Amino acid sequence: MTDENLRLFLQRFREFNAEIEARKKRGQNDFNPLLCVQKLDDEENMHSGFLYALLNPYGEHYQDDLFLKLFVKSIGLQEWLGSTSGAEVYKEKKRIDIHITNGKRHIIVENKINAGDQNEQIERYIEAIAKVDSSDRGESSVEYENIAVVYLAPYIKEPTQESLGKWHIQGEFLIDSENHQVRFRAISYENEIIDWLDSALNEAGGISNLRMALECYTDVVKRLTGQKENTMDLQAFFSKDGNEQFLDIALELVARKNEVLKAHFNAIAREIKGKYKEYRTEVWSYGTGISVLHNKFVEIRNFCFYIAAEIANKEEVWFEIYLSGYNPQQTTKLIPKLGEVLGVSNDNFDDSMLEDGWLALKEFEEIDLKDFTQESFMEFFESVKDKVYQFNQKIADDLAKPDSKLRELVPPTEITEIFLPQYDNVKSGF
Repeated sequence: MTDENLRLFLQRFREFNAEIEARKKRGQNDFNPLLCVQKLDDEENMHSGFLYALLNPYGEHYQDDLFLKLFVKSIGLQEWLGSTSGAEVYKEKKRIDIHITNGKRHIIVENKINAGDQNEQIERYIEAIAKVDSSDRGESSVEYENIAVVYLAPYIKEPTQESLGKWHIQGEFLIDSENHQVRFRAISYENEIIDWLDSALNEAGGISNLRMALECYTDVVKRLTGQKENTMDLQAFFSKDGNEQFLDIALELVARKNEVLKAHFNAIAREIKGKYKEYRTEVWSYGTGISVLHNKFVEIRNFCFYIAAEIANKEEVWFEIYLSGYNPQQTTKLIPKLGEVLGVSNDNFDDSMLEDGWLALKEFEEIDLKDFTQESFMEFFESVKDKVYQFNQKIADDLAKPDSKLRELVPPTEITEIFLPQYDNVKSGF
Protein backbone atom coordinates (compact mmCIF):
# COMPACT_ATOMS: atom_id res chain seq x y z
CA MET A 1 0.00 0.00 0.00
CA THR A 2 1.87 3.06 -1.25
CA ASP A 3 1.10 6.59 -0.13
CA GLU A 4 0.02 7.50 -3.67
CA ASN A 5 -2.39 4.55 -3.91
CA LEU A 6 -3.84 5.38 -0.51
CA ARG A 7 -4.25 9.05 -1.50
CA LEU A 8 -6.02 8.08 -4.74
CA PHE A 9 -8.27 5.57 -2.92
CA LEU A 10 -9.37 8.17 -0.37
CA GLN A 11 -9.97 10.76 -3.10
CA ARG A 12 -12.13 8.33 -5.13
CA PHE A 13 -14.03 7.27 -2.02
CA ARG A 14 -14.81 10.89 -1.07
CA GLU A 15 -16.10 11.48 -4.59
CA PHE A 16 -18.25 8.33 -4.37
CA ASN A 17 -19.76 9.42 -1.03
CA ALA A 18 -20.54 12.87 -2.45
CA GLU A 19 -22.28 11.23 -5.40
CA ILE A 20 -24.36 9.03 -3.07
CA GLU A 21 -25.47 12.03 -1.03
CA ALA A 22 -26.50 13.82 -4.22
CA ARG A 23 -28.56 10.81 -5.30
CA LYS A 24 -30.30 10.65 -1.93
CA LYS A 25 -31.29 14.30 -2.27
CA ARG A 26 -32.82 13.47 -5.66
CA GLY A 27 -34.97 10.82 -4.00
CA GLN A 28 -33.08 7.63 -4.88
CA ASN A 29 -33.19 4.98 -2.17
CA ASP A 30 -33.05 1.25 -1.40
CA PHE A 31 -36.29 1.15 0.61
CA ASN A 32 -38.34 -2.04 0.40
CA PRO A 33 -41.36 -2.36 2.74
CA LEU A 34 -41.16 -6.17 2.72
CA LEU A 35 -37.69 -6.02 4.25
CA CYS A 36 -39.03 -3.81 7.04
CA VAL A 37 -41.18 -6.65 8.36
CA GLN A 38 -39.30 -9.80 7.28
CA LYS A 39 -35.68 -10.82 6.86
CA LEU A 40 -34.28 -11.23 3.37
CA ASP A 41 -33.64 -14.94 3.82
CA ASP A 42 -36.71 -15.79 5.91
CA GLU A 43 -37.64 -19.01 4.14
CA GLU A 44 -41.05 -19.58 5.69
CA ASN A 45 -42.57 -16.16 6.28
CA MET A 46 -41.03 -14.08 3.51
CA HIS A 47 -40.66 -16.55 0.65
CA SER A 48 -43.03 -19.49 1.15
CA GLY A 49 -45.59 -17.01 2.47
CA PHE A 50 -45.39 -14.72 -0.55
CA LEU A 51 -45.31 -17.59 -3.06
CA TYR A 52 -48.40 -19.12 -1.48
CA ALA A 53 -50.24 -15.79 -1.46
CA LEU A 54 -49.71 -15.42 -5.22
CA LEU A 55 -50.22 -19.06 -6.22
CA ASN A 56 -53.44 -19.53 -4.24
CA PRO A 57 -56.32 -19.08 -6.76
CA TYR A 58 -58.57 -18.02 -3.89
CA GLY A 59 -56.15 -15.41 -2.55
CA GLU A 60 -56.94 -11.75 -2.05
CA HIS A 61 -55.32 -10.81 -5.34
CA TYR A 62 -58.67 -11.89 -6.94
CA GLN A 63 -56.93 -13.04 -10.11
CA ASP A 64 -58.16 -16.67 -9.85
CA ASP A 65 -55.54 -19.11 -11.18
CA LEU A 66 -53.62 -16.52 -13.26
CA PHE A 67 -50.42 -16.59 -11.21
CA LEU A 68 -50.61 -20.35 -10.62
CA LYS A 69 -50.90 -20.98 -14.37
CA LEU A 70 -47.89 -18.74 -15.05
CA PHE A 71 -45.86 -20.51 -12.35
CA VAL A 72 -46.56 -23.99 -13.67
CA LYS A 73 -45.61 -22.81 -17.15
CA SER A 74 -42.35 -21.25 -15.92
CA ILE A 75 -41.22 -24.55 -14.35
CA GLY A 76 -42.14 -26.64 -17.39
CA LEU A 77 -45.02 -28.63 -15.85
CA GLN A 78 -47.99 -26.97 -17.54
CA GLU A 79 -48.66 -29.79 -20.00
CA TRP A 80 -48.13 -32.50 -17.37
CA LEU A 81 -50.37 -30.88 -14.72
CA GLY A 82 -53.15 -29.97 -17.09
CA SER A 83 -55.88 -27.53 -16.10
CA THR A 84 -55.39 -25.26 -13.09
CA SER A 85 -59.05 -24.27 -13.04
CA GLY A 86 -60.35 -25.26 -9.63
CA ALA A 87 -56.86 -26.18 -8.44
CA GLU A 88 -55.99 -25.78 -4.76
CA VAL A 89 -52.78 -24.63 -3.10
CA TYR A 90 -51.78 -25.42 0.48
CA LYS A 91 -48.98 -24.10 2.69
CA GLU A 92 -47.34 -26.27 5.35
CA LYS A 93 -50.00 -29.00 5.03
CA LYS A 94 -48.37 -32.27 6.12
CA ARG A 95 -45.25 -30.10 6.62
CA ILE A 96 -44.91 -29.59 2.86
CA ASP A 97 -43.84 -26.01 2.10
CA ILE A 98 -46.29 -25.63 -0.80
CA HIS A 99 -48.62 -28.31 -2.20
CA ILE A 100 -50.43 -27.69 -5.49
CA THR A 101 -53.12 -30.05 -6.75
CA ASN A 102 -55.86 -30.06 -9.37
CA GLY A 103 -57.36 -33.20 -7.87
CA LYS A 104 -55.55 -35.64 -10.12
CA ARG A 105 -51.97 -34.44 -10.07
CA HIS A 106 -49.87 -33.00 -7.28
CA ILE A 107 -46.84 -30.72 -7.13
CA ILE A 108 -44.70 -30.69 -4.00
CA VAL A 109 -42.62 -27.49 -3.72
CA GLU A 110 -39.72 -27.87 -1.29
CA ASN A 111 -38.33 -24.39 -0.56
CA LYS A 112 -34.70 -24.34 0.57
CA ILE A 113 -32.87 -21.08 1.29
CA ASN A 114 -30.75 -21.56 4.39
CA ALA A 115 -32.16 -24.71 5.97
CA GLY A 116 -30.38 -27.97 5.27
CA ASP A 117 -32.02 -31.12 3.93
CA GLN A 118 -33.52 -33.44 6.54
CA ASN A 119 -33.26 -37.20 6.59
CA GLU A 120 -35.70 -38.76 4.07
CA GLN A 121 -37.57 -35.45 3.92
CA ILE A 122 -38.56 -35.63 0.25
CA GLU A 123 -39.36 -39.34 0.54
CA ARG A 124 -41.74 -38.59 3.42
CA TYR A 125 -43.49 -35.86 1.45
CA ILE A 126 -43.99 -38.10 -1.57
CA GLU A 127 -45.46 -40.84 0.61
CA ALA A 128 -47.68 -38.33 2.42
CA ILE A 129 -49.27 -37.42 -0.92
CA ALA A 130 -49.30 -40.94 -2.39
CA LYS A 131 -51.07 -42.43 0.63
CA VAL A 132 -53.32 -39.53 1.50
CA ASP A 133 -56.45 -41.53 0.69
CA SER A 134 -55.22 -45.11 1.10
CA SER A 135 -57.86 -47.81 0.84
CA ASP A 136 -58.31 -50.60 3.30
CA ARG A 137 -56.13 -52.80 1.09
CA GLY A 138 -53.30 -50.25 1.39
CA GLU A 139 -53.37 -49.28 -2.27
CA SER A 140 -52.44 -45.69 -3.02
CA SER A 141 -55.16 -43.51 -4.45
CA VAL A 142 -52.48 -41.24 -5.94
CA GLU A 143 -50.14 -42.95 -8.33
CA TYR A 144 -46.49 -41.92 -8.10
CA GLU A 145 -46.62 -40.87 -11.74
CA ASN A 146 -49.15 -38.19 -10.74
CA ILE A 147 -46.72 -36.55 -8.30
CA ALA A 148 -44.02 -33.99 -9.10
CA VAL A 149 -41.32 -32.71 -6.75
CA VAL A 150 -40.03 -29.17 -7.32
CA TYR A 151 -36.85 -28.39 -5.38
CA LEU A 152 -36.50 -24.60 -5.08
CA ALA A 153 -33.29 -22.86 -3.94
CA PRO A 154 -31.68 -19.45 -4.57
CA TYR A 155 -29.44 -21.06 -7.19
CA ILE A 156 -29.89 -24.35 -9.03
CA LYS A 157 -28.95 -27.30 -6.85
CA GLU A 158 -30.24 -30.82 -6.25
CA PRO A 159 -31.47 -32.31 -2.97
CA THR A 160 -29.13 -34.59 -1.08
CA GLN A 161 -29.50 -38.35 -1.27
CA GLU A 162 -30.18 -38.25 2.47
CA SER A 163 -33.33 -36.23 1.80
CA LEU A 164 -34.37 -38.34 -1.22
CA GLY A 165 -34.27 -41.56 0.77
CA LYS A 166 -35.25 -44.46 -1.51
CA TRP A 167 -35.54 -42.18 -4.55
CA HIS A 168 -32.75 -41.41 -7.01
CA ILE A 169 -32.55 -38.60 -9.56
CA GLN A 170 -32.54 -39.72 -13.17
CA GLY A 171 -32.94 -36.73 -15.47
CA GLU A 172 -36.44 -35.29 -14.99
CA PHE A 173 -37.60 -38.11 -12.75
CA LEU A 174 -37.10 -39.64 -9.33
CA ILE A 175 -36.88 -43.43 -9.54
CA ASP A 176 -37.09 -45.98 -6.72
CA SER A 177 -35.93 -49.60 -6.60
CA GLU A 178 -39.31 -50.80 -7.90
CA ASN A 179 -38.98 -48.47 -10.88
CA HIS A 180 -41.74 -46.12 -9.70
CA GLN A 181 -41.39 -42.66 -11.20
CA VAL A 182 -42.06 -39.20 -9.78
CA ARG A 183 -41.58 -36.06 -11.86
CA PHE A 184 -38.70 -33.86 -10.69
CA ARG A 185 -37.57 -30.28 -11.25
CA ALA A 186 -34.69 -28.40 -9.62
CA ILE A 187 -35.47 -24.70 -10.02
CA SER A 188 -34.02 -21.47 -8.66
CA TYR A 189 -35.07 -18.05 -7.47
CA GLU A 190 -32.33 -16.72 -9.72
CA ASN A 191 -33.97 -18.00 -12.92
CA GLU A 192 -37.46 -19.54 -12.81
CA ILE A 193 -38.85 -17.40 -9.97
CA ILE A 194 -37.57 -14.17 -11.54
CA ASP A 195 -39.04 -15.22 -14.91
CA TRP A 196 -42.36 -16.05 -13.26
CA LEU A 197 -42.47 -12.71 -11.43
CA ASP A 198 -41.70 -10.86 -14.68
CA SER A 199 -44.58 -12.62 -16.43
CA ALA A 200 -46.85 -11.90 -13.46
CA LEU A 201 -45.98 -8.21 -13.69
CA ASN A 202 -46.84 -8.21 -17.39
CA GLU A 203 -50.23 -9.71 -16.62
CA ALA A 204 -50.97 -7.50 -13.59
CA GLY A 205 -51.92 -4.62 -15.86
CA GLY A 206 -52.88 -1.43 -14.10
CA ILE A 207 -53.63 -2.90 -10.67
CA SER A 208 -51.28 -0.58 -8.81
CA ASN A 209 -51.13 -2.26 -5.39
CA LEU A 210 -50.61 -5.68 -6.99
CA ARG A 211 -47.87 -4.35 -9.23
CA MET A 212 -46.14 -2.72 -6.27
CA ALA A 213 -46.26 -5.99 -4.31
CA LEU A 214 -44.77 -7.89 -7.24
CA GLU A 215 -42.08 -5.27 -7.79
CA CYS A 216 -41.13 -5.30 -4.09
CA TYR A 217 -40.88 -9.08 -4.00
CA THR A 218 -38.89 -9.11 -7.25
CA ASP A 219 -36.49 -6.69 -5.58
CA VAL A 220 -36.22 -9.07 -2.59
CA VAL A 221 -35.44 -12.04 -4.86
CA LYS A 222 -32.82 -10.06 -6.76
CA ARG A 223 -31.15 -9.10 -3.50
CA LEU A 224 -31.30 -12.71 -2.33
CA THR A 225 -29.60 -13.93 -5.50
CA GLY A 226 -27.13 -11.07 -5.89
CA GLN A 227 -28.81 -9.71 -9.03
CA LYS A 228 -29.79 -6.34 -7.65
CA GLU A 229 -27.43 -3.57 -8.61
CA ASN A 230 -27.23 -1.51 -5.46
CA THR A 231 -25.57 1.68 -6.62
CA MET A 232 -25.25 3.09 -3.12
CA ASP A 233 -23.13 0.54 -1.25
CA LEU A 234 -19.46 -0.44 -1.09
CA GLN A 235 -19.94 -3.19 -3.66
CA ALA A 236 -20.97 -0.51 -6.16
CA PHE A 237 -17.82 1.47 -5.36
CA PHE A 238 -15.47 -1.46 -5.96
CA SER A 239 -17.39 -2.46 -9.12
CA LYS A 240 -16.63 0.85 -10.81
CA ASP A 241 -14.00 0.77 -13.51
CA GLY A 242 -10.58 1.39 -12.04
CA ASN A 243 -11.64 0.88 -8.42
CA GLU A 244 -10.94 -2.85 -8.22
CA GLN A 245 -7.30 -1.99 -7.45
CA PHE A 246 -8.37 -0.44 -4.15
CA LEU A 247 -9.90 -3.59 -2.66
CA ASP A 248 -6.55 -4.76 -1.24
CA ILE A 249 -6.04 -1.35 0.35
CA ALA A 250 -9.51 -1.45 1.92
CA LEU A 251 -8.92 -4.94 3.31
CA GLU A 252 -5.59 -3.86 4.76
CA LEU A 253 -7.24 -0.86 6.41
CA VAL A 254 -9.89 -3.13 7.94
CA ALA A 255 -7.21 -5.48 9.25
CA ARG A 256 -5.38 -2.50 10.77
CA LYS A 257 -8.51 -0.78 12.05
CA ASN A 258 -7.04 0.11 15.46
CA GLU A 259 -4.04 1.75 13.82
CA VAL A 260 -6.32 3.71 11.50
CA LEU A 261 -8.47 4.93 14.40
CA LYS A 262 -5.40 5.87 16.40
CA ALA A 263 -4.10 7.85 13.44
CA HIS A 264 -7.51 9.54 13.22
CA PHE A 265 -7.38 10.59 16.88
CA ASN A 266 -3.77 11.73 16.46
CA ALA A 267 -4.87 13.96 13.58
CA ILE A 268 -7.50 15.50 15.87
CA ALA A 269 -4.85 16.00 18.55
CA ARG A 270 -2.58 17.78 16.07
CA GLU A 271 -5.37 20.10 14.95
CA ILE A 272 -6.26 21.03 18.53
CA LYS A 273 -2.60 21.67 19.42
CA GLY A 274 -2.21 23.76 16.29
CA LYS A 275 -5.27 25.94 16.94
CA TYR A 276 -5.35 25.92 20.75
CA LYS A 277 -1.83 25.72 22.16
CA GLU A 278 -3.17 26.16 25.68
CA TYR A 279 -4.78 22.69 25.50
CA ARG A 280 -3.15 19.29 25.84
CA THR A 281 -4.49 16.07 24.39
CA GLU A 282 -4.20 12.38 25.15
CA VAL A 283 -4.84 9.65 22.60
CA TRP A 284 -5.95 6.55 24.48
CA SER A 285 -4.32 3.15 24.20
CA TYR A 286 -5.24 1.12 21.11
CA GLY A 287 -6.75 4.18 19.47
CA THR A 288 -10.05 3.94 21.35
CA GLY A 289 -10.43 7.62 22.20
CA ILE A 290 -9.02 11.05 22.93
CA SER A 291 -9.24 13.38 25.95
CA VAL A 292 -8.65 17.12 25.94
CA LEU A 293 -7.82 19.36 28.93
CA HIS A 294 -6.76 23.00 29.32
CA ASN A 295 -3.17 23.32 30.58
CA LYS A 296 -4.35 25.54 33.42
CA PHE A 297 -6.04 22.57 35.12
CA VAL A 298 -3.23 20.03 35.09
CA GLU A 299 -2.90 20.40 38.86
CA ILE A 300 -6.48 19.16 39.35
CA ARG A 301 -6.30 16.56 36.55
CA ASN A 302 -7.52 13.82 38.96
CA PHE A 303 -10.78 15.65 39.58
CA CYS A 304 -11.97 17.81 36.69
CA PHE A 305 -13.95 17.65 33.46
CA TYR A 306 -12.40 16.42 30.20
CA ILE A 307 -13.75 16.85 26.69
CA ALA A 308 -13.50 13.52 24.94
CA ALA A 309 -14.40 11.26 22.04
CA GLU A 310 -14.42 7.49 22.46
CA ILE A 311 -15.26 4.44 20.38
CA ALA A 312 -18.22 2.63 21.93
CA ASN A 313 -19.75 -0.73 20.94
CA LYS A 314 -17.37 -0.86 17.94
CA GLU A 315 -20.04 0.86 15.85
CA GLU A 316 -20.49 4.23 17.56
CA VAL A 317 -18.49 7.24 18.69
CA TRP A 318 -19.44 9.21 21.79
CA PHE A 319 -18.60 12.89 22.15
CA GLU A 320 -18.75 13.65 25.86
CA ILE A 321 -17.66 15.73 28.84
CA TYR A 322 -16.76 13.44 31.73
CA LEU A 323 -15.44 13.85 35.24
CA SER A 324 -11.97 12.31 35.43
CA GLY A 325 -12.46 10.64 38.79
CA TYR A 326 -14.10 10.78 42.18
CA ASN A 327 -14.06 8.96 45.48
CA PRO A 328 -16.35 5.94 45.03
CA GLN A 329 -17.27 6.12 48.70
CA GLN A 330 -18.85 9.55 48.17
CA THR A 331 -21.15 9.00 45.17
CA THR A 332 -24.30 10.12 47.03
CA LYS A 333 -22.72 13.52 47.76
CA LEU A 334 -21.10 13.99 44.36
CA ILE A 335 -23.86 15.54 42.25
CA PRO A 336 -25.38 17.80 44.96
CA LYS A 337 -21.99 19.23 45.93
CA LEU A 338 -20.81 19.61 42.34
CA GLY A 339 -24.04 21.35 41.46
CA GLU A 340 -23.65 23.71 44.40
CA VAL A 341 -20.07 24.64 43.47
CA LEU A 342 -20.80 24.97 39.73
CA GLY A 343 -24.07 26.81 40.29
CA VAL A 344 -26.17 24.39 38.22
CA SER A 345 -29.05 22.01 38.92
CA ASN A 346 -28.75 18.24 39.10
CA ASP A 347 -30.39 18.03 35.66
CA ASN A 348 -27.11 19.11 34.09
CA PHE A 349 -25.50 15.73 34.89
CA ASP A 350 -25.81 12.29 33.36
CA ASP A 351 -25.60 9.93 36.33
CA SER A 352 -26.67 6.74 34.54
CA MET A 353 -23.26 5.14 35.19
CA LEU A 354 -22.39 6.88 38.44
CA GLU A 355 -21.89 3.65 40.39
CA ASP A 356 -19.49 2.43 37.71
CA GLY A 357 -17.20 5.40 38.22
CA TRP A 358 -18.42 7.55 35.33
CA LEU A 359 -20.16 10.92 35.56
CA ALA A 360 -20.74 13.20 32.58
CA LEU A 361 -22.47 16.40 31.65
CA LYS A 362 -25.63 16.26 29.54
CA GLU A 363 -23.80 17.67 26.52
CA PHE A 364 -23.42 14.41 24.63
CA GLU A 365 -23.45 13.28 21.00
CA GLU A 366 -23.67 9.74 19.65
CA ILE A 367 -22.78 9.18 16.01
CA ASP A 368 -22.11 6.21 13.74
CA LEU A 369 -18.46 5.34 13.42
CA LYS A 370 -18.68 5.76 9.64
CA ASP A 371 -19.79 9.38 10.15
CA PHE A 372 -16.98 10.22 12.59
CA THR A 373 -14.83 12.97 11.11
CA GLN A 374 -12.18 15.29 12.42
CA GLU A 375 -14.50 18.22 11.68
CA SER A 376 -17.40 16.73 13.68
CA PHE A 377 -15.35 16.42 16.87
CA MET A 378 -13.80 19.87 16.42
CA GLU A 379 -17.30 21.34 16.20
CA PHE A 380 -18.26 19.59 19.44
CA PHE A 381 -15.04 20.65 21.16
CA GLU A 382 -15.43 24.28 20.17
CA SER A 383 -19.08 24.36 21.25
CA VAL A 384 -18.35 23.18 24.82
CA LYS A 385 -14.78 24.27 25.64
CA ASP A 386 -15.76 27.59 27.25
CA LYS A 387 -18.32 25.95 29.53
CA VAL A 388 -15.86 23.22 30.54
CA TYR A 389 -13.19 25.85 31.23
CA GLN A 390 -15.59 27.74 33.51
CA PHE A 391 -16.61 24.58 35.38
CA ASN A 392 -13.02 23.48 35.91
CA GLN A 393 -12.10 26.96 37.12
CA LYS A 394 -14.85 26.78 39.76
CA ILE A 395 -13.62 23.32 40.83
CA ALA A 396 -10.03 24.62 41.10
CA ASP A 397 -11.17 27.66 43.11
CA ASP A 398 -13.12 25.47 45.53
CA LEU A 399 -10.28 22.96 46.02
CA ALA A 400 -7.95 25.88 46.86
CA LYS A 401 -10.12 26.88 49.85
CA PRO A 402 -9.45 25.56 53.37
CA ASP A 403 -13.15 24.68 53.70
CA SER A 404 -13.49 23.12 50.25
CA LYS A 405 -16.84 21.43 49.57
CA LEU A 406 -15.31 19.10 47.00
CA ARG A 407 -12.10 17.94 48.65
CA GLU A 408 -13.65 14.82 50.18
CA LEU A 409 -14.87 13.81 46.72
CA VAL A 410 -11.39 13.72 45.19
CA PRO A 411 -10.32 10.07 44.71
CA PRO A 412 -7.47 8.71 46.84
CA THR A 413 -4.19 8.75 44.93
CA GLU A 414 -3.87 4.97 44.89
CA ILE A 415 -7.17 4.48 42.98
CA THR A 416 -6.95 7.48 40.67
CA GLU A 417 -5.88 5.43 37.67
CA ILE A 418 -9.04 3.31 37.90
CA PHE A 419 -11.10 6.31 36.91
CA LEU A 420 -8.78 7.73 34.26
CA PRO A 421 -8.45 6.59 30.63
CA GLN A 422 -5.63 4.16 29.92
CA TYR A 423 -3.30 6.57 28.13
CA ASP A 424 -0.26 5.65 26.08
CA ASN A 425 2.88 6.07 28.20
CA VAL A 426 4.73 7.76 25.37
CA LYS A 427 2.12 10.49 25.06
CA SER A 428 1.10 10.90 28.66
CA GLY A 429 1.33 14.49 29.76
CA PHE A 430 -1.12 14.71 32.63
